Amino acid sequence: MKSIIVCALIYAFTAQTTPAPTPAQQLQEVQAENQKLREQLAASQKRVGELEAAANQPSMAPQTTPAGNTAPTNADATADLMGNPIAVLDFFQKKFSEDMAKRRVALPLETDSKSARQLYLVEAKKWIDSMNRATPYSVEWRGRIVELAVAVAGNRTFEFQCVSADNKRNFGRVFSATILGANAPQLGDTLPDHTTIWRMIGTLSPTLFAEPEMLTPNTFDNPPLVGPCVAFKFQVKPLRLFVEKGAQPAPPK
Repeated sequence: MKSIIVCALIYAFTAQTTPAPTPAQQLQEVQAENQKLREQLAASQKRVGELEAAANQPSMAPQTTPAGNTAPTNADATADLMGNPIAVLDFFQKKFSEDMAKRRVALPLETDSKSARQLYLVEAKKWIDSMNRATPYSVEWRGRIVELAVAVAGNRTFEFQCVSADNKRNFGRVFSATILGANAPQLGDTLPDHTTIWRMIGTLSPTLFAEPEMLTPNTFDNPPLVGPCVAFKFQVKPLRLFVEKGAQPAPPK
């Protein structure tokens, strides 16, 4: 019994004599945490730059449309940065990183408290709202038509797969789009041959939304993230669709 009492007294004495962190030590802990956040942001920006460089391909825009008329000039300054779905995602990832850095918003960590995560989500949602209100972006994409639906009320719905400049690699996921038949005069009633390369001119509207539990991409990267807890989708409205100059559709069967 005496030994138990002695141990308890020793423990109590030790607990009482353990010094509390000094203000200087607390400041060092805060500075260390801020350094971690800065390193995470720098790593994210570096990765975005690497992806952007990998997705960058030389432009192969045709000078004329199939009808011989001069193709409309793309006045949107971001068009060259959005040459395919991967480049679009890279564009918004880079913009998100830059905008958060300008606002001095630290990216969230798994160890953050609920209140700290909530403060980040408030700023992220402000950014989401501003991006979703933006004017649609002009795009000019090249690729293959991989599915073609039956014409309805003069409209043609198709699934489009963007490809690389050498036509050997797919860029991004397949997406669905609908165009007025009169604006796709070369599109017949049967699925085009897979060797035919098409050029699509249209507008892209981003749809960004919050995914509070997704700090990093999931196994299937679906939905893709532009930043922690910020997911991305897009919708394309084609204005013109025609066979790329130098490519010919397959002969009718």
